[in-house]
Amino acid sequence: MTTPAAPETAPSVPGRRVPWTRLPATPRPVLRRPVRWWWSTALVALPTAVLCLLGYRRRWICDDGLIYLRPVRQILAGNGPVFNVGERAESSTGTLWQWLLALVTWVTDDDPAFLAVGLGLLLSTAGFALALHATCRLHRNARPLLPAGVVVLLAVPPFWSYMTSGLESGLGTFWTGLSWWLLTRTRRGLSARTAYAAAFVLGLGPLVRPDLMIVTVCFLAALGYVLRPSVRRGAGMLAVAGVLPLAYEIFRAGYYGVLVPLPGIAKEAGASHWRRGAGYVQETLGPYWLWPVIPVLVAVLVLLLVRTRRQRRAGDCARVSFAVLLAPIGAGLLLAGYVVRVGGDYMHARMILPALLLLLLPVLVVPADRSTAVASGLLAVWLCAAVSPLRTPFDVRSTPTTFNVRSSDVEGVGDHNPVRSASWVDNWPALPEGRGMLAQAVAAPRPTLLYFDTRRRLHAAPMRADSPYNVVIVGRHLGVTGAAAPLDTYVNDAWGLASPIGAHLALERYSWPGHEKFLRNHWVFAEWAVRHPSPADLLRAGTTPEQVAAARAALDCGRLAELRESVRAPLTAERFWRNLTGAFERTQFRFPRRPPAAERELCGE
Repeated sequence: MTTPAAPETAPSVPGRRVPWTRLPATPRPVLRRPVRWWWSTALVALPTAVLCLLGYRRRWICDDGLIYLRPVRQILAGNGPVFNVGERAESSTGTLWQWLLALVTWVTDDDPAFLAVGLGLLLSTAGFALALHATCRLHRNARPLLPAGVVVLLAVPPFWSYMTSGLESGLGTFWTGLSWWLLTRTRRGLSARTAYAAAFVLGLGPLVRPDLMIVTVCFLAALGYVLRPSVRRGAGMLAVAGVLPLAYEIFRAGYYGVLVPLPGIAKEAGASHWRRGAGYVQETLGPYWLWPVIPVLVAVLVLLLVRTRRQRRAGDCARVSFAVLLAPIGAGLLLAGYVVRVGGDYMHARMILPALLLLLLPVLVVPADRSTAVASGLLAVWLCAAVSPLRTPFDVRSTPTTFNVRSSDVEGVGDHNPVRSASWVDNWPALPEGRGMLAQAVAAPRPTLLYFDTRRRLHAAPMRADSPYNVVIVGRHLGVTGAAAPLDTYVNDAWGLASPIGAHLALERYSWPGHEKFLRNHWVFAEWAVRHPSPADLLRAGTTPEQVAAARAALDCGRLAELRESVRAPLTAERFWRNLTGAFERTQFRFPRRPPAAERELCGE
């Protein structure tokens, strides 16, 4: 008898991988493997190179980016992570960005502004490359890939502008791209070392920027869903993810006396202004013709989700892909909702870009078929129209609440690519006169207070003799003022980003996002001026002796006095503990901006 031939196929058993020798023959793919590899490489390399070139052409550092540089200089001078010597105030929103700049500046001994621009461009480029490579890997199969969401990155100028700017945006792009890259390579059976490393990276979100905690939570949830670790390993991954943020939060509470950076308090990151936030999103989507793109990308995303859900693959492959696809979508929607809730930002498009990038991650490139080919063609046509002269350039003054910061700064400095601190200090229109007065005040034998009058002109007034500083200058443009002032000069921030007193003012009105708490001269004179300022100084400052006296009394009463003590008293072990235990109440504390009302509330009738 002859032995019957073995069947070409064997029935698959759920949960078991079928050996490749028993798989049925499949049709030859449309493209051979080397061709597909080169095509995928081109989909990563070409858009990344174009984005790097566009970001380089728009390289710059903004005034808010300069705010990071003074704490960097203070750290390297041995004064600690502070804005002013002798006052523990955290003016840097991006903790990792501040310390990364300090490290690179210490190694290279170069201008930190120049380093911030170069490092931002490098990290942004790497982040976009990682994101594209991760999406290509997510959709790898026999079919070729087509560009889709990546055309939005190539067509929207704010993505190019904030590749540099001196802010933490470049680091945020890199962290997002790296987190997405780690998530797409996650599979059941991943080694413990790799899983812990991924959890550690995903946990860094709050240190990159506090609102990225949303992304950290969503990505960690997807990581846990995919790996399905044991209770012990899951607890270990959570511990690894939270160890550095938690340790820094304890340091922040004990050192600074509050739970969030001062800009989060000054800008009232927990407040709600939905209408203004919706307008902020519209001011981003409208000028760049993004509304027609949204339904196309949503349709592609839904198609991918449905197709992934219906796949019948061995093991948990379908579950893995579906969970990974949903993670950036959920994180992007939640982050966009938060931006809308807080009312957006005064910088055009800046705050919504991280959410937009997250929403684009799963569809940066897509597998080719009839539907996605049509969508990719439509997006290509839109890209050609969006970068053509048909689209009117965004006007700097076209909206009442935001403006194109890059255009405004370039116009003010008179340099298309301001990348050095000297570019700002030498050319900013509001600073030349102030720089001369600052030099005179530094050389003066007695302490001097430099303040602005009601017409935004700088004046000098005598300061109390027991002041710990020889010069106090009010900073309306905090970044450039901090760059021009010596490190031992006290820069009294008018907007509360680096002023503990200004940050804790009560929010009584809405105006420009993030610029709604203005520390008026009543409080400046009460804290720094002589006991009895001259009538001329009071008139120029727009205040009265009664208001100054009420502000001086309020500064020495109740919780406001304790707030000042928490940031200016010597940092002993007892002071650290008192700061730590009182951080929550101190973070919630607000006081009226009008001195008589503040005196009544803090000191009693």
